[in-house]
Amino acid sequence: MGAVKRAFTRLGIIFAGWTLLAVLQATNLAIYRVDVAVPIRFLQTLRFCLLDYWLWAALTPIIFYLARRFPFSRQTWIRTTALHFGFYLIVTWVHESLAHVIGIPTRIPSGFHGSIVWLRFVSSLDYDLWMYWPAVLVWSLFEYYQRYRERDMRAAQLKEQLARAELQALRNQLHPHFLFNTLNSIASLMHEDVGAADDMLGDLSHLLRGYLSRSNEQEIPLCREIELLETYTRIQKRRFEDRLSWRLDVPEGLMDAAIPALLLQPLVENSIVHGIAPRSQPGQVSVSARRNGSALNLEVIDDGLGLPEGYVEGIGLSNTRSRLRQLYGEQHLFELTRGGNGGVVIKIGIPLRFLPPQSEFDLDDDTNRGRGRRTAGPTADSVVAEGR
Repeated sequence: MGAVKRAFTRLGIIFAGWTLLAVLQATNLAIYRVDVAVPIRFLQTLRFCLLDYWLWAALTPIIFYLARRFPFSRQTWIRTTALHFGFYLIVTWVHESLAHVIGIPTRIPSGFHGSIVWLRFVSSLDYDLWMYWPAVLVWSLFEYYQRYRERDMRAAQLKEQLARAELQALRNQLHPHFLFNTLNSIASLMHEDVGAADDMLGDLSHLLRGYLSRSNEQEIPLCREIELLETYTRIQKRRFEDRLSWRLDVPEGLMDAAIPALLLQPLVENSIVHGIAPRSQPGQVSVSARRNGSALNLEVIDDGLGLPEGYVEGIGLSNTRSRLRQLYGEQHLFELTRGGNGGVVIKIGIPLRFLPPQSEFDLDDDTNRGRGRRTAGPTADSVVAEGR
């Protein structure tokens, strides 16, 4: 049904276009008659123009078919041009034959006794040239536009599929050492503090469910990312005890800002594993968010070992950079620099937009949610700014 409707719509556009050209042609002839001071006869002229141009309207689908069947290309343009020139002669002959049948007048020299159709055909070759070839050009441009749109759509689909694949890869690359070390810590706590071990196991369960949930969701509210991030850092603080502290500084008004799923946790993990863990002194990791006009600026800062000489970006940071490029194109910032007092500063800038407020988190059915807070309590060094 949709195809039939589209076909009738295109036919309507074709006849409307040729009708407009007929009216313009009749008007032009009327103006010419006024200039040369002869009777105008506008209605009669308009009738003949409409008949002539409606013949071309009826022939246009055939011309479009020929243009689609024999398209121009860099390799075959000479052959295609020759073919269309032959088609142009055939279509002109058909047009002039039909024009003769329905009585569209033409100039016949006095004393002419030959074929009138042949006379019409020969005398209209230059005129009909501007009827056939523009129609071929219009269809060729339409086909090019369609191919361009399809290519853009395929590129957009491939881009989205790549972004989803990168997100899925990120979800599946939960650091094995983190998982094994957490399980070892839980096993050790079981002999010392069963409640703490139970809470740590609950945090780990909640974190894993967060990694595996909504695999196709590219962006989530900042508050949901922070909830997973707090669960992750709570586990790490139990492992590192006084050697690790972290600070969260996010205005309340940015909690519903959209950010890529699992954007911050891998960066914080990178700071802990490569910056804090290798040394014996205490260290801090901080995460902050700020609004900068129409952009959302995020920072992940640690005071760890910093970037070594000859540093080469690893898979985690490369994946993050690639995801930001896939999601935001040139409208993003990702910088990795040395901190003023050692450590590493990661700066991220993305377009600021907000997701609808969500009263429920995705993992409502997670019975382990919140268990980790019972013995750990709130994150003491977290800060939620009132607004900035």
